[in-house]
Amino acid sequence: MPGAQPASTRPGEVGRALEAAVDSLRTDRVRTRAALVALALAMAIVVCLTTLVERGRAATIRSLERAGLKNVYLVHRPGSGAEEGRGLGFDDVDRLRAVLPVRAAVGVRMSRHTVLASGAPFEAPLYAVSGPVAALFSTRVRAGRPLGGLDLARKSPYCVIGSSVARAARLSSPIGSVLAVGARTYEVVGELAPAAVEGASAGELPSFDWNRAIVVPLGAEPEPAAEPDGRYPLDVAVLAFSSVAEADAAAAAAPRIDPSRCGPAAPVRVASPIQTLRQYRQARGTFDRIVLVVGLLTAASAVLGISNLLSASVLARRKEIGLRRAVGARTRDIVLQFRLEAALLGALGGGAGLFAGWLLGLASVDRSAGGSSLSLLSFSALAIACLAAGAITGIRPSRRAARIDPAAALREG
Repeated sequence: MPGAQPASTRPGEVGRALEAAVDSLRTDRVRTRAALVALALAMAIVVCLTTLVERGRAATIRSLERAGLKNVYLVHRPGSGAEEGRGLGFDDVDRLRAVLPVRAAVGVRMSRHTVLASGAPFEAPLYAVSGPVAALFSTRVRAGRPLGGLDLARKSPYCVIGSSVARAARLSSPIGSVLAVGARTYEVVGELAPAAVEGASAGELPSFDWNRAIVVPLGAEPEPAAEPDGRYPLDVAVLAFSSVAEADAAAAAAPRIDPSRCGPAAPVRVASPIQTLRQYRQARGTFDRIVLVVGLLTAASAVLGISNLLSASVLARRKEIGLRRAVGARTRDIVLQFRLEAALLGALGGGAGLFAGWLLGLASVDRSAGGSSLSLLSFSALAIACLAAGAITGIRPSRRAARIDPAAALREG
């Protein structure tokens, strides 16, 4: 008839096949439950792997951005020249500033101490700094004030504490409190706002955990060095440039400008966030391919296992299939029924695994570090993959069911 739909696409036949598929899944509950659990576990593993990859990628990029893509880091190499008094100092910074367009520079000396306050003693990192720290590291105070230029010049006994230090020191109102660090005491003049950055370093860049740190003027630390300002020992010096391109060029030029101080075996190591980001992007492709292979193998094992379960179900239901064929069911009706069974298993089992993996990822998010769960794009792609897995799973069982001879099946029954 003109305008009639092909038999294989009539809604009535799809409805009948869907009803038969649902009845079969309800009847064979052991196989149905095993298939749902297998696919749910596989999908949950894939979701957790994807979440880990996305979160690690976001955390690395976020750390590099907070380190400053326009910055270049000079890092002291312990044991390289330090025995001769030739560690990293502001004289190294001055030599580079003479030939490079450095906009600003910060020096940092890092140590760890036992701190005494109104509560019990606790351990905390102490950063002795000189220069515009807030501008280069994007730190900001939520109470009080930052260390000013006069504080740094006079090496005043003032400090700014991280957001976690006030809790560790049990200070209800930290501003104006006094902290004892070693043989020195410091008055708290400011509290830093929580920084969404991980404590771990990124690549060759040093780690700065401002949330747990006590920040004092350089030279006012508990055990100050005896060297003059130009040779005062630093652990890290940060050079800021006006653009990412300038910082990238400066990081490449520094070892050539001062090879005795910044060369491969020299006391000073040059590190750049933009170079670290470039190296990370190159390595990320290989890691993503490994995760993709693991995810595909996990999904393939689940699909193969469910396909075997459905194939075994076909053998167990030979009489049922023979009866359906005897009362008028066509080959395509049987094929459609088993493919719909597989699609339902894919939607239900895969959906349950997708939801469970998303909940696990959501529960493990570190909100203080600005973490996130699975992205909407990845969630949608995995949801489509669940349906695709169901469609693939039903191919082999449906073909086996279509080859069953109804007369032989009824004689065997």
